[in-house]
Amino acid sequence: IKKFDRTRAYVKIEDGCENRCSYCIIPSARGKVRSKWPEDVIAEVRGLIEGGCREIVLTGIETASYGKDIDGCDLASLLETVDGLGCERIRLGSLDPSLIKDSFVSAISKLTSLTPHFHLSLQSGSDRVLAAMRRKYNSKMAFAALERLRAAIPGVMFTTDIIVGFPGETEEDFEGMLNALRRVRYDMIYSFIYSPRKGTPAAEMPEQVPQSVQSERFKRLLDLQNEIAYEINQKHLGQTIRVLCDGRSKNNPDVLCGRTEGNKIVLFEGDCNNEGKYLNIRITKCETFALIGEIVE
Repeated sequence: IKKFDRTRAYVKIEDGCENRCSYCIIPSARGKVRSKWPEDVIAEVRGLIEGGCREIVLTGIETASYGKDIDGCDLASLLETVDGLGCERIRLGSLDPSLIKDSFVSAISKLTSLTPHFHLSLQSGSDRVLAAMRRKYNSKMAFAALERLRAAIPGVMFTTDIIVGFPGETEEDFEGMLNALRRVRYDMIYSFIYSPRKGTPAAEMPEQVPQSVQSERFKRLLDLQNEIAYEINQKHLGQTIRVLCDGRSKNNPDVLCGRTEGNKIVLFEGDCNNEGKYLNIRITKCETFALIGEIVE
């Protein structure tokens, strides 16, 4: 058995994308969806578990498309199989909201190892901008996906991707994005200022948003999200949370760093022998991007 020297592993279950979003070059660069055979995923996951891996993230270029090129296979059925392999935490990479139908939610809500954290791409809170981006959903569909998961999975946490300053984005469109943040209250966002990619339709669109406007909107977006994230984290003050210790923090080697099942970063003092262990951490302080606590024996 090959010893795995980290607490967390990423297993790529799919490559390629066929969505043809107007801002993205990936379909041209990576080609059509190619799913890894289920038996190969299972063998890889089993090997990682036997080697000591404590958390496994299933990911891909367009994870939601897994199985579309294999008869009788889809993401839900793969997760059901992986759930029984013995890893305490299985996490999913980025998903498209269009995947989150009632049948999918019903299937995954029964799994014991799947973490209650989902990264559901949004990109914009404006239906007009989403249509220009050629996304497969509108804001109503995206919000409905979130509500399905919230209703089925207690304590579920959400992160997302957002593009600011897409060609033609008006102030009204941007306000729609801010309202989406207020409505959903994401635990964290990955936000980007739009920049044109040669060979994509968006690069040739009229009404490219000036850089100064993009930057001003980007700051407003981050200010609002930081306020929301801080308020959400304050609710954990005084709680004792189960944390997987990854080892020394990269930003502060004097403390250990770990993650909750909701994928929140937790910093705490302790011995390096705790690396790879699940620990109970009492939260004593909450910041915008991390929780700070102490080990509870």
